[in-house]
Amino acid sequence: MITSAQIPTGSPIRDFSVVHHAGQTLIVCAEKWGQVLTWAPATGEWMPRPLPYAHAEDPSMAKFPDAANVIDMVGALSADGRLLLAAGGDEQEPALWDLDSGELLWRTPFNGAYLADVIAVDGAFVTAQQYSEEVRLWSPDGTDTVLGQVSSPFCLAATRVDGRRLILAGGSEAEVWDAGTLAHLGYFAPEEGRVWAVTACALAGRPVVVGGTEEGELYVWPLDAQPDGLPLYEPVAASDGPLEAAVMTPGGRPVVVTADQGALRLWDAADGTEAGRVGAHDVTAMEPAIVDGRQVLVTSGADGVLRIWDESDLTP
Repeated sequence: MITSAQIPTGSPIRDFSVVHHAGQTLIVCAEKWGQVLTWAPATGEWMPRPLPYAHAEDPSMAKFPDAANVIDMVGALSADGRLLLAAGGDEQEPALWDLDSGELLWRTPFNGAYLADVIAVDGAFVTAQQYSEEVRLWSPDGTDTVLGQVSSPFCLAATRVDGRRLILAGGSEAEVWDAGTLAHLGYFAPEEGRVWAVTACALAGRPVVVGGTEEGELYVWPLDAQPDGLPLYEPVAASDGPLEAAVMTPGGRPVVVTADQGALRLWDAADGTEAGRVGAHDVTAMEPAIVDGRQVLVTSGADGVLRIWDESDLTP
């Protein structure tokens, strides 16, 4: 492990987003009570980022003068010299703030289309919203495009596979879009349970979609397996509960990393065999990222600790 840091509030970290801004890497965190803080791994500095309530001007909120943000999910983006944060939660619609000034830039209507997840992708944001079950692509000015719908949406991811950026959403099934053309590329359904985590990688030049379910099963679906959508091999029982998952490529070999009972478990993406374990913590979120020029895996925990893992830590 390269480094770790305890969030100053001591609270569990619900979600985080890694962003490169003003010449440094920042990790933007949403903690259990809805506060947003940033951590700079290079300096170790934590900074609270107070944000005005997104719906304070909504007439229906006039009788709740003490209402505050309920932020569970965050996506951060550096654009035109500004550090932007798209955020919301399972009881709050998405909105956008300037994280340095704290200014609220725009918000979506107060209508119950709460946030299931949000990520930053190539200068834009992607949201998955409850009730409407829509996956939307947002520009920083608030212009949006509906990519499609996902039943019971839960998670989002974006990754580059063979030079093509993919946007993925998980819910009752895993859905895939081309980020450049916005074309829908396919969907894949587990035998039971929702897709709890989703990503993609290449195996021998063949793009595959990797999904972890709330039943703890790990799926690998070839992207070209449409219309049947059959997995590359039988699903792997990787956990007794909801499965967080990410793909790393130490030595050029795709390895699926999952979190289970205080450990990171490594799986050979090509055949689903377990390839090793690394002591970790009770992981609440994980994200492959570039931190200070290094390819790493960042994890957050119920213990309020961020950990940064080098690829060498995750070599089978």
